[in-house]
Amino acid sequence: MPGPAPVSSAPVPPANVPPAHVLPVRVYYEDTDAGGIVYHANYLRFMERGRTEMLRGIGHDLAAQRQAQGVNWTVSRLAIRYLRPARLDEALEVVTQVAALRGASVDLVQQVRRADGGGTGALLSDATLTLACMGADGRPVRLPADVRAALAVAPAGGGA
Repeated sequence: MPGPAPVSSAPVPPANVPPAHVLPVRVYYEDTDAGGIVYHANYLRFMERGRTEMLRGIGHDLAAQRQAQGVNWTVSRLAIRYLRPARLDEALEVVTQVAALRGASVDLVQQVRRADGGGTGALLSDATLTLACMGADGRPVRLPADVRAALAVAPAGGGA
């Protein structure tokens, strides 16, 4: 009689969630405090780079989009946790994943992990945030259709 089916230890994302974008980051001296540990605010900088590169990877350069469509992005909500320290010269990965698309905003989940080449290394910090799409006048505007379509599928460029 056959035994039980093997159980996978790797989490499987739901079918409707696109894979994550993974950005490699190196910790430089300027990122650390006097003890060689990454200063807490710099995790936000790493995550900003991850979001920017995810958007660039799906074909949406922020400066070009602002100039062509008058669209700006702003963080309207952010919750972050710091779990383990990152240290000088460590290789990290910023993992960015779309959690939900709304009319004028997108919810993201971001993680800073020790680099392992696949975005699954030790979790150092994680955040949930909402990016709001704003017009040139500073008022919310609907996500452009091409941006919405691109965010609804797997991020390109450095994705896991």
